[in-house]
Amino acid sequence: MIFVYNPTCEMAVQKDTVNYYAPPKLQEFEQKLAPLMMFLAGKDDAVVAQRPSDDIIAFWQTRGLEPCQFIDRDEARRRIASGEHLKPWGMSREVLYRFCGKDAANSFTDSHRKLFSRLSSVELDHTARSLIRSEADKELFNTDEAPVVISKAEDLRNFIEADSRKAIKTLWSASGRGVSLVTCESFKQAAIDRFSASINKDGAVVGEPLLDRVTDFAMLFEIKKGCKAKYVGKNFYVSDATGRFGKELIGIDPIAPLTSDGKLPADWETRASLLLADAMDKLQWNTLYEGPVGVDSMIYRKADGSLGIRLCIEANLRHSMGNINMRISQLLGSCAAEWSILSTDEKCDFYLCNGVGGHFL
Repeated sequence: MIFVYNPTCEMAVQKDTVNYYAPPKLQEFEQKLAPLMMFLAGKDDAVVAQRPSDDIIAFWQTRGLEPCQFIDRDEARRRIASGEHLKPWGMSREVLYRFCGKDAANSFTDSHRKLFSRLSSVELDHTARSLIRSEADKELFNTDEAPVVISKAEDLRNFIEADSRKAIKTLWSASGRGVSLVTCESFKQAAIDRFSASINKDGAVVGEPLLDRVTDFAMLFEIKKGCKAKYVGKNFYVSDATGRFGKELIGIDPIAPLTSDGKLPADWETRASLLLADAMDKLQWNTLYEGPVGVDSMIYRKADGSLGIRLCIEANLRHSMGNINMRISQLLGSCAAEWSILSTDEKCDFYLCNGVGGHFL
């Protein structure tokens, strides 16, 4: 397989052209972080990236990583033309054209474009809710207000004016970008102006309740065409105050104390993963897509002080930092750690909880 890091894939899908070019700073970001894909690749795979230093490769080898090959774009195109499979971070018409050519790009349809938008997140949320049957699941998973798709500027204004705690999202973006949190009266008009423009450009935006977040987590799945979605595990991370990517957690489970104290049922993970997998199957995502799915979820506090689970804040039909973190966790074994991507120098930093750390790319 040929692995390609293209975290601007949602922006490429939004533009819907083979000639999409990310802004220069994002292109630089992609190039610097491209070696991350080595954590997803096997020893017989190749990553389109500059090879990390010998010291970094040696560090991960001592922990069990079998290094893949690192190749340039021209070599990747030659290998793909000879039959090797392209495995990008996320699919788009642009990445298919860049590595596979015109015919492959033409196979990317309007149905794929919708699938890789936040419309899928709304559909998954609604479908999972529709599958809830038991009173216990209704108590744990159902929230009073579901996300909605808003396609008229007037409806957007009414939605935002209704109260002072809303989240508004564009149809395409990632890692918390394209999202505004309306937390007070003074934020309302700016959100109305910004997302009215998004409606004009994309046709719709997503509006949803802004809940009292306790902790973030992601539920990771794998889809194969024609097969039932397979749950592969949960991942813990911390978002920043605006909802963007903050840091990944290793060996730290913020939910464990909540189950041990009886605030959440011990079988919450099984119940949640089954609902989401059944919802994906009902939506028949496996007819259009094959690959990883990361569902960002949330433990939140209800008005009465009890805890609930928002099953789907966002569904990412692509690789995610959760997939990277799961592999890093396996390599590091039993330890407590966290890591993040620093925006100051756009390098990946790995921090152990005892304060020892350093660049691992």
